[in-house]
Amino acid sequence: MFILEQGQVERLCQSYLGGNATAVEKITGFQADVYLVQVGRLRAVLKCYRQPHQAQREAQALNQLRQYVHGLALPEVIAVHQPGQQGEALVLTYIHGAPASHELESPIEIDRFADDFVDWLRGLHAISCEMGFQDEAGQWHSQFAAAYQADLQARIVWLNGHNAAQWISQPLRDDLIELAGKFAQLPLSNRQTSSIIHGDAHAANFLVNPDTHRLCGVIDPGMVRFSHCELDLVQLDTVRPDLKLLGNYLTKSDFDPGIRLRLAFFAVFSDIHQVAQTGVCDEATLMRKLSKVQRLLDAAAVAPMS
Repeated sequence: MFILEQGQVERLCQSYLGGNATAVEKITGFQADVYLVQVGRLRAVLKCYRQPHQAQREAQALNQLRQYVHGLALPEVIAVHQPGQQGEALVLTYIHGAPASHELESPIEIDRFADDFVDWLRGLHAISCEMGFQDEAGQWHSQFAAAYQADLQARIVWLNGHNAAQWISQPLRDDLIELAGKFAQLPLSNRQTSSIIHGDAHAANFLVNPDTHRLCGVIDPGMVRFSHCELDLVQLDTVRPDLKLLGNYLTKSDFDPGIRLRLAFFAVFSDIHQVAQTGVCDEATLMRKLSKVQRLLDAAAVAPMS
């Protein structure tokens, strides 16, 4: 089942878990291969990244998120293997649960999970910080616009670099850089306070109890920081859109009409961040998302949102 990776899995188990694995289950992820291993009575998770500089970031994100998450389980970091190098890995404690994206089937369970999850996420987003908003580098800004502009500048630098040239065509990179310059045209949100965000909130990153199918755990955070809660809504419907998590969140909230335009804009540059992390680019999808933002910008210019 894991012939090619067996040596790495065995080394990690021996080095950090004190023995050989008696059972291994592999899950192929977007940014990493994940192994659920059994060593004696201990169950653990080995997360082996395809590109360096991801393991330490996730370890820090988990530790930061732990300060604000109550009532749900989070993995604990056992070790960070070869941080910043090829072959880096994260060794985590195992949480008893299954991704909601894989487990939920009946309409009753889906509706119940959507309510539980959205209520939990809104509670997380209610936690603010007087210092303001952090950009992805951790620097503080008094206004969200300044923090996000810093992140956009980092995207622009990357789009002008060698790696982006390998994965994204020049015309599309030019269009993306032009779109980044239109951030100031977005309608301001009626939410002016910061929120602690998970950073990659979608149904595959939240666990349900296999027996009760109730929300029980949180995994795989992205850039955990104090930012704008809207950044945590971008991915809600990317996995299992039938769960209608975004619609549920918006129904329970009081966002201004400009929310859809802002989310469309944020989604484009969230995708660019993923391309930079993985080296995988779907140009057709990116172009569709970019065109959607432009249509919404044009509509907002004709009929300004109140």
